[in-house]
Amino acid sequence: LSLHDALPILEMLNTTIFDCLIYKGYGNRVAARQHIPGQPLVGPGFQLDLGAKDVQLAMNAAQQVGAPMPFASVLRDRFITQQAKGRGKMDWSTIGLGVSEDAGIDVSQHLADC
Repeated sequence: LSLHDALPILEMLNTTIFDCLIYKGYGNRVAARQHIPGQPLVGPGFQLDLGAKDVQLAMNAAQQVGAPMPFASVLRDRFITQQAKGRGKMDWSTIGLGVSEDAGIDVSQHLADC
């Protein structure tokens, strides 16, 4: 799926059920595959390494009180996979690159500036 193909879908989502700043910002980053701090859609970003730490802290707190967090382990595993690929300093939205790779999409051209 190219950015050209993704834009109409993103536009529809951003003007209906996901019509808020957080979804629009991250949706645009993922669609444009901009995950490197300093890129126009990323700005300073929020490093994947820091997000991984936060997910682990949330999982630890949930375990202490016996609260289930069924999606947290999936998210943690996505973060770990991206860290293993050397993407820890990229914006946490880089997990979108991993999803694209899992779908068989070559994202190497978007990593040339890393």
